[in-house]
Amino acid sequence: MANLKHVALLIKSVKEWNRSREDNPDIKPDLEGADLKGAYLHGANLSGACLQRANLNKTIFAGCDLKKANLNETHCRGVKFYSAELRGCTFQKSNLKNVDLSNLDLRTVDFSEADLRGIDLRSSDLQGASFFKADLRNALLSEANLTGAYLSSAYMKGTDLQWSTLNQAVLRYCVNLIPAQIQSAKIDRETKVPDYLKIHWVSETDFRCEKKTG
Repeated sequence: MANLKHVALLIKSVKEWNRSREDNPDIKPDLEGADLKGAYLHGANLSGACLQRANLNKTIFAGCDLKKANLNETHCRGVKFYSAELRGCTFQKSNLKNVDLSNLDLRTVDFSEADLRGIDLRSSDLQGASFFKADLRNALLSEANLTGAYLSSAYMKGTDLQWSTLNQAVLRYCVNLIPAQIQSAKIDRETKVPDYLKIHWVSETDFRCEKKTG
């Protein structure tokens, strides 16, 4: 359960909230299960905060510090994350359908088992991010940096990987990944593709991806 004093202070004034965090740096904000629907939290310091199972629909997190925050099992319909700091946070089993997370630093973010259908991750830095069993159907990942990302068992039907970087990424057991998607991206010899796909290297950088037959 959320600490009601924490919830009340955050909703009342972001300025007072940030001052309280500066004065009490060892206290981790407990906002678990809180109803923050539609709250305007621009610039709030929520680093390391627990927001697990919170209702965040239409919440404004623009300019917020959410580094290493726990956002697992949250509902994020219509959330605004413009210019937010999200590195190292977790969105396990969260609903981020159609959310805009483009052009952000999302290194090591954990999206395991999250609903990411239609999410916009274009041009974001997703190095080391985890998408284990995530639903990435029709997600936009063009020009994203997915170096070392873990996408094992993710649902990939219609996922846009145009010019994304998949060096050292793990795509084993991905569902509905087709050769054209891999062909549109940048990979290296350490990229792990599903067993139903085959990579033929033409040179150090050029390759051809095809579906295995038989």
